[in-house]
Amino acid sequence: MGIDDRRKYKRAFVKIRVECRGRRFWQYVETKDLSAGGMFLATDKVDEPQTRLEIIFEFEKGGEKKFVYAEGIVVWTRPQMLGDGRGEGDALPAGMGIMFTKLNPSTAKGSLESYIKELEGKEDA
Repeated sequence: MGIDDRRKYKRAFVKIRVECRGRRFWQYVETKDLSAGGMFLATDKVDEPQTRLEIIFEFEKGGEKKFVYAEGIVVWTRPQMLGDGRGEGDALPAGMGIMFTKLNPSTAKGSLESYIKELEGKEDA
């Protein structure tokens, strides 16, 4: 069973600008993948696993901007980029895997799930 089989939520590979406030850093970063349960933040400044974060981002769905305020915890980190992108596959950027513990507004989880489903449809087209 692969990791994708164990995931609770579908994810989309999408770039969204994110404001992230951790214990040691307050930074603007980019997400590389997003789900209703969390996201990967591409950054060289990583916090330790189990660190609580505040995350603010927006995405566009149906021509309307959706604003999300999330609380989460760092689940895993990659302090340095892996690979150089010259071999098979792409280099994996430094960053942190985040699990959301709270989403606001209360409709955010449903909006994210719908947004990701919409993105999936565009990939299939």
